[in-house]
Amino acid sequence: MPEPDALDETIVREVDAGMEDVSDVRWWDYPVFAVFWALMAVVFLQFFSRYVLNSSIGWTEEIARYLLIVLTFTGSLICLRKRSHIHLEIVLDRVSEKTARVLRLIGDLVSLVFFCGLGWTGIALAERMSRQRLISLDLSRGVFYWIVTAALGLAAVLVAWQILRNRGAR
Repeated sequence: MPEPDALDETIVREVDAGMEDVSDVRWWDYPVFAVFWALMAVVFLQFFSRYVLNSSIGWTEEIARYLLIVLTFTGSLICLRKRSHIHLEIVLDRVSEKTARVLRLIGDLVSLVFFCGLGWTGIALAERMSRQRLISLDLSRGVFYWIVTAALGLAAVLVAWQILRNRGAR
């Protein structure tokens, strides 16, 4: 067993190596980046108006909240594509390859059911929220809920595609 400091250095090197490689960016990642930069711009505008101009812009807080929600669900698509969501790797490393494949399949099926269920609920919620307006802007709240629902639908499609792709790899 390596010393704790050596193990920490190894982990840091692996994480750094993974962060430097941006060759796996796909075209559907760019809308997520756009949401991220829009969120950063709104938060900067909020900070600047509040602390520099001493006159806070009212709509920035509400828009930042909704952009963060959208970023969370759309950003999860990148993690799904890369299979980098949190999971118990220690279990998969300690079982046979066949058992690991079965456990991955079970996890993917649970994820598929979860995303389908959330997507179905999201449709109903988005329809209800479409009739409500934001407090600070004359914009339907449904816009944000439909984006989240679409991200959940894409997540379900992505997981189903991964299940089918992995089925052929056996």
